Amino acid sequence: MRFSRFHKWLRKERGLWYLLGTWFGCGYATVGPGTVATITVLPLYWWLRLSSMPLQMVVVAVVIALSIASAGWIAADLKQDDPQIIVIDEVSGALVGLLLVDSSKPAEQIAVLLLFRLLDISKPWPVNIAVGGPPAIGIVYDDVVAGIGAGLLVLLGAALFQQALPS
Repeated sequence: MRFSRFHKWLRKERGLWYLLGTWFGCGYATVGPGTVATITVLPLYWWLRLSSMPLQMVVVAVVIALSIASAGWIAADLKQDDPQIIVIDEVSGALVGLLLVDSSKPAEQIAVLLLFRLLDISKPWPVNIAVGGPPAIGIVYDDVVAGIGAGLLVLLGAALFQQALPS
């Protein structure tokens, strides 16, 4: 009887981590699962833009924490360093970049997402810096840094574009 309850709990727990880690199934997309997950972050971002800065920071911290936990659980379960089905890390990185820019302009939002994917896929410095510690932190780290980089590049581009416009 005890084993049965533990087994049910373990199955339920496994399902929760996979649901989060694959960002509600986006990780199972046959083409571009990371890009699919990145696009799906927009409704969450649009909702967060309407909320206060403290709530935005709490949600980002929770998403990053869930990213690390689910990435670690799935990687250990599959015995792989960075399984392709884990895409919640892309959600974390894209959300960080979007909130850094905090723009209502669709062009800037799209620019953040495109630059984020470019930086995440190409992994230039500092995105490619290896992080010591649990593998789950490394899985999420590069995406958060890519999100910060994408946000900063869009902010820089927007500032330069504003200066270039005639007054």
